[in-house]
Amino acid sequence: MNKLITLLAILFVGTAVAQTNVSKQPVKKYTTTKRSYATYPVQKPAQKNIVYQYIDTTFPDAENHFPIKGNIGIGTDAPQSALEIKRNGGNGRYKNFLLQLSNIWTPSGLNEPTIMFSNGDLNPNNVSYWTLGARVSGNNMDKDPVAFKIGFKAPNQVDEHEYFSIDSYQGRVKIGNVNTNVDGYKLYVEEGILTEKVKVAIKNSEDWFDHVFNADYKLMPLTDLEKYLAINKHLPDMPTTTEVMTSGLDLGKMNGLLLKKVEELTLYLIEIKKDLDQTKKELAELKK
Repeated sequence: MNKLITLLAILFVGTAVAQTNVSKQPVKKYTTTKRSYATYPVQKPAQKNIVYQYIDTTFPDAENHFPIKGNIGIGTDAPQSALEIKRNGGNGRYKNFLLQLSNIWTPSGLNEPTIMFSNGDLNPNNVSYWTLGARVSGNNMDKDPVAFKIGFKAPNQVDEHEYFSIDSYQGRVKIGNVNTNVDGYKLYVEEGILTEKVKVAIKNSEDWFDHVFNADYKLMPLTDLEKYLAINKHLPDMPTTTEVMTSGLDLGKMNGLLLKKVEELTLYLIEIKKDLDQTKKELAELKK
């Protein structure tokens, strides 16, 4: 019993000494690391068009890099150009939108999210630029259709000129300042087209008149053709001057009609040749 009391006394004294030593030790203070946030200018700049550069160190391990010098990457930590946006491919059904430009609709505004390629001149008289944008909705003033557009403003000009557009109405393509209020066409070009080759597709085989040489083809007698020309002043099946000036010229159909007339002319020549040979034969017999 005495031994147990002595052991308990030793343990009590040891615990008291340990607590005394702990209480005498200095308390360690723990501090949290202060986050470094991006800073922005608060004073009004002396002149406009100043680009302030900064490094956002709030999330130093993020994959988006916006350095003062070098390339900018969104979705990649190794951008290969001034700005690179990278995402995984879609699932084959939905588009993978990497950049979205949006405008809030206004009843009298130009609802055209646009990218500008400018010469950088601040003088309105000297500035020139190309624009790449889209009219995403109409307004209560302009009745133009929704369209993708490319425009250009030259120095010393006030207005931008639309050079190219694809509208949402059947995907019509317009180049230059040309009227597109004519249905039935996909391409509208101002002034003209210069090319080294044009190939026209023929949808219907009947538009290419090889059947003129069929045995059952009825060729108009030359006497009837003469009467037709005296009255109508143009060949049968051919459009009149008024029709061409009003509706234009279909190259595919016109070439088919010209082929038809050449084939009919060939048949007329063969017929005349037969008549001439018969006449020569009869004259030869009379001379005997």
